[in-house]
Parts: sequence; C-alpha cells; structure tokens
Amino acid sequence: MAGVLSALIAVFGTLLGVALTQRSQRQATARDQAFAARQQLRSERMAVYSDFAGAVTEFRRGQQDRWHRRDEDPEGPAAHETRIEAYRLRGVALHALFRVQLIASGPPLVDAARQAYELTSGTHKASDKTELSALSDRAREALEHFVRLASADVR
Repeated sequence: MAGVLSALIAVFGTLLGVALTQRSQRQATARDQAFAARQQLRSERMAVYSDFAGAVTEFRRGQQDRWHRRDEDPEGPAAHETRIEAYRLRGVALHALFRVQLIASGPPLVDAARQAYELTSGTHKASDKTELSALSDRAREALEHFVRLASADVR
C-alpha cells in the first residue's frame, strides 16, 4: 500500500510540475509576443511620424519656392514648374498625414499633424515676404509641436 501511495504521489507531482511549467511557458510566450507587438508598433510609428515630418518640411520648402517664383515672374515657366511641384509635394504630405491618422495613438497627435499640414498648405498665399516668413514660421512651429508629441508617443 505504501508503494502505491508513493507512486500516486510521484505521478501527481509530475503532472503538477508539467502543468505549472506549461502555464509559465504560455505566460512567457504571451509576454514575449506582447513585447514584440509593442516594439513593432513603436517602430512603425517612428517611421510614419518621421516620414510625415519630412514630407511636411519638403512641402513647406515647395510652397516657399512657389511663392518666390510667382513673385519673380507670375507667368514664367519657373512659376508654373514650382506650382506643379508644390502640388506633388502636397500630395506626398497628405498621404503622410493619412498614415499618421491610421497609426497615431490619439486625437491630439492627429490634430497636431493636421494643423502642421494645413498651416503649410496656406503658405504660398502670402501677400509679401514678411507674411511669407510669418506663415512659414507658424507652419514650422506647428510641425515642431507635432514632433514633440510624436516623440512622447514612441517612448
């Protein structure tokens, strides 16, 4: 009888050990998967936010070029070319904005991105160089605000 009891205790102990090991392995796997998912999301957000900042920076430069070429010769070929390039850059920046909207963690970040895009969009409408500089500065500051929020989002 003592032998049977010892065998049952040994079997029970082995089964309990297997069950606890399996449970702890499942938990470790779940933690590893969650960590990997967080890291992938962080990496994707960094790429999207960085792409947006670059696209809006180029868009702002294109808008300034557009304004200067129109100021120099409104009907000239350079004014036409920079307007076409500004449209292309606007499309690139809008695409980047859509990507931000898809991956951002919350509305404040999306709102900051939208504001940076919209302020940049209106830069070419300045009436003189002083206004161009002021509008460009506001657009740059809005983009810097977005970058600060995005930086906090990927930490």
